[in-house]
Amino acid sequence: MLKATRFVSLLIPAWLLFACGPTETLKEDPAQMLSMQEKRATTEDGGMVAAAHPKAAEAGTEMLNNGGNAYDAAVATAFALAVVEPMMSGLGGSGAITAWDNENNEPAYIDFYAQLGEDPDFELDKDLEEDSDSVTQERIVAVPGFVKGLVDVQEQKGNLDRRDVLQPAIDLARDGFPVHGLLGEVIRDNEDRLTYDDKAAEIFYPDGDPLETGELLIQEALADVLEGIAEEGHSAFYESEFTEEVIEHLQAGDSKLTTDDFANYEVRWRGAMCSSWNDYTVMTAPPPLGGVEVSLALNILDSYDMAGKGVPFKSGEAATILAEALRIARTDRGRWTGDNLFFELPTAGLISTEYAEYRSEIIGEVPDELEPGDPWPFVGDYEPLCEGEGWYDLMAEPEREWTIPDEFLPTEDDIDEQEQNTTHLSVMDAEGNTVSMTNTMGLYFGSGVFKNGVFFNTTNRNVNDRKPNIRVAHRTAHSSTAPTIILDDEEPVLAVGSPGSGRIPPAVISMTMYTLEYGLDPAVAIGLPRMYPFSNSPVLQTEGGFTYQSLQELREFGYDLRPNPSDDRYFGGVHMILRNPGSGLIGAGDPRRDGVVRTTD
Repeated sequence: MLKATRFVSLLIPAWLLFACGPTETLKEDPAQMLSMQEKRATTEDGGMVAAAHPKAAEAGTEMLNNGGNAYDAAVATAFALAVVEPMMSGLGGSGAITAWDNENNEPAYIDFYAQLGEDPDFELDKDLEEDSDSVTQERIVAVPGFVKGLVDVQEQKGNLDRRDVLQPAIDLARDGFPVHGLLGEVIRDNEDRLTYDDKAAEIFYPDGDPLETGELLIQEALADVLEGIAEEGHSAFYESEFTEEVIEHLQAGDSKLTTDDFANYEVRWRGAMCSSWNDYTVMTAPPPLGGVEVSLALNILDSYDMAGKGVPFKSGEAATILAEALRIARTDRGRWTGDNLFFELPTAGLISTEYAEYRSEIIGEVPDELEPGDPWPFVGDYEPLCEGEGWYDLMAEPEREWTIPDEFLPTEDDIDEQEQNTTHLSVMDAEGNTVSMTNTMGLYFGSGVFKNGVFFNTTNRNVNDRKPNIRVAHRTAHSSTAPTIILDDEEPVLAVGSPGSGRIPPAVISMTMYTLEYGLDPAVAIGLPRMYPFSNSPVLQTEGGFTYQSLQELREFGYDLRPNPSDDRYFGGVHMILRNPGSGLIGAGDPRRDGVVRTTD
C-alpha cells in the first residue's frame, strides 16, 4: 500500500526560516541562550538527533559517531534528558517508541508506560473525586517503565555496550550542568512538589531558595542509580535493594505497590499502528496511547485540499476544517481509549477511511458538546493496510481477564485528560533507521515523590471508573502521547512527536500536514501558531499569530475563541526530522522550549 516517492518543495525564503523567535525564558538566560540556528540543522549523508536539550542531543550524536545506530542514540538521549530535564521525564516515569528498521523494512512500537500494580487501588477514583485527604502523593504513583523499556530496546536493537550508552547521562548527573532557562522557571514554580521530600529540597531548594538559572545542578544519588543500571541492567532498578527502599518509601504514603509489582513489570511490544494519509503510510502509537487521534484527524483532512485553501493561521476556511478534524478526533479517541490487552476496542473502525467520511458529515456546525461517533459498525469491513512482524493487530482479541469489585463497576462517560508534562526526541541515522520517542513524568517532577535521586510519576490517576479506561490490575493507562513516523514507499520521511498532554496529537497532525502537504521547511512548520479544540464545549484555544480574518471566520463558524500568547509551551514542544529526497535530513526544534538539533560529524 506504500506509494511512490513524493518530493517535498522546500523553497522557503531565508527570512522565514527563523521568523519565530526564542521563548522569553531563553531571552532571559544569556549564558544558555540558544540561537535559532541551533533549532534547525541539515545533513546530506549523516545522522541527526532532535531533542529538548543540547547536552542530550549531543549524547545521541556521540553514539552515532561511535558506531551506534538510531536506537543507541535515542536511548542515550533519553537517559541524558532524564538528567538535564528532570521535570519532563525520568527513571521514575514512562514512555513509548515508534521505530523503523530501514535495513529490514520492519516497524516496531514499544510501550513502556507506567502500569498499575496487582492491587490497582480501586478506592483512589472515589477519593480523587471527593478530594479526600487520603489521596497522598505516593498513591498516584504507578510502576514506572522508563528504565526497563530503554534497557530492553537498547539490548535488542542497539549496537553498543550499555555502559557506553549510559555514560553521558552518568557524567551529567555526577559532574552537573548549568540550570537552563526553562528548568529554572519550572523549579521556581513548583516549590510544593520539590520540597515534598527533604532530599529533593536539598538539591533543588538549597538553603530554602530555588536553584537559579546558570547555577550548577549536581545529582549524585541519580548518578549512582544510573551506574547500577549501566553495570547490572534493569534489575538494578526493579529487583534490588534500591527497589526495596523505593517500595518502603511508597508504602509509607499508603501506596499499594509492592516489590513484586516492580519485578513483574512488562515492556509491551505492541506493534506500530498503520493507517494511510495523502499517499503516505502513518506509523503511530496504538491504544491506549494517542495515535488513533492522529490517524482519524489525518483521514478526515485527506478529503480536503488543505494546501489549496491556505495556511490555517491566515485562512479561515482552512482553520475551521482543521479545528473540526481535531475536535472530532479528540472526542472519539477520548470515548474509545483503552488497553487492548484487556478490552475489545473498535480501533479498526476508528482509523478507517469510511469512518472518517462518516464523521466528516457533521462538519458545518459547532455544537456546545460534541458527541462521540460509533465506530463499531465500521470494524467488520476493515481491511488491514499493514500486516506482519512489528505491526499492531487491529483485530486481535483481548488477552487478559480482569475483575473489578461491584461497587467500582464502570460507567459509560467520556474520560478526562490529565495535565501532562513530557518530552519528545526524534532520531534518524545515516542508514535510515528512525526512532520517534516520547517520555513523561505526568506532572512537572511527577508526583514529587523522590527516592535515591529519582522522582516518580503520577500515572495512577490517569485511569478512572469510566469505560474503557477503568482501573484494572497491570493495565496501561491512557495517554495523549503519539510518537509518529511517516513512510513513503517504505522509506521514513518524517519522525515527529511532542509533549503537551491533549495538545500532542494536534501538534503531530499539524506538523505532518505542514511539512508533507504544504511543503514547508520543518523550522517554518514548527513556528506556525497552533490551535486546540475542546470536546465538551465550543471553546477553541488559539496561539498568538492567527490573522484577524482567520479568527473572525472561526468566530462566525461558532467557536468561542480563547487566545494564548505566541510561542506558548502549552501548545507543545515538537522535535522532528524530515528526510527530503536529494537534500538529506532537515531537523527542527521547537522555539517554545529549549529544543535543538545536532548532526553527526
